[in-house]
Amino acid sequence: MDFMPFYMIFLQSVPESMILIALGLNLTGFKSSWKLVLLVALLVSVFSYFIRVLPLLPGVNVFLQLPLMIILIVFICRIPLLYTMIASFLGLICINITETIFNGIIFRITGIPVQEAMADTLWRIIYPVPEFIFLTVLILLINHYEIVFFNFSQLEEIGSEEHEQK
Repeated sequence: MDFMPFYMIFLQSVPESMILIALGLNLTGFKSSWKLVLLVALLVSVFSYFIRVLPLLPGVNVFLQLPLMIILIVFICRIPLLYTMIASFLGLICINITETIFNGIIFRITGIPVQEAMADTLWRIIYPVPEFIFLTVLILLINHYEIVFFNFSQLEEIGSEEHEQK
């Protein structure tokens, strides 16, 4: 069980969820409005708050949150399930890799391990900030230079009846 104060939903969970969603969607060629991404992130983060009070092993909450996030993206952002799943897993992988790298860097600079930072309110807020800034800049660069790993947004056009008639 990982106790998370309610205000951390807005200081950590919502930004992290927004970054995960935006990064995954952008890397798969889908552009969704920030309002819709924020709505999905807010709903997932509130749900996450309640999951974290359950007596689960650390990290298990992701296996409950990710399917909810996928379902919300499908219904709110109107992106097909398969593409949403791939985008979500891609976003999760990118965030996990970046978090691992930044946690190592921050530990080397401060000498404060992640477990100790999670126990201190101020450090729990500050620890992910460099990672969030880096990923936000990365998302902006991906948008600006239109970098896409898998352009699934065009696959919808390819499979449509309108395209087949042309």
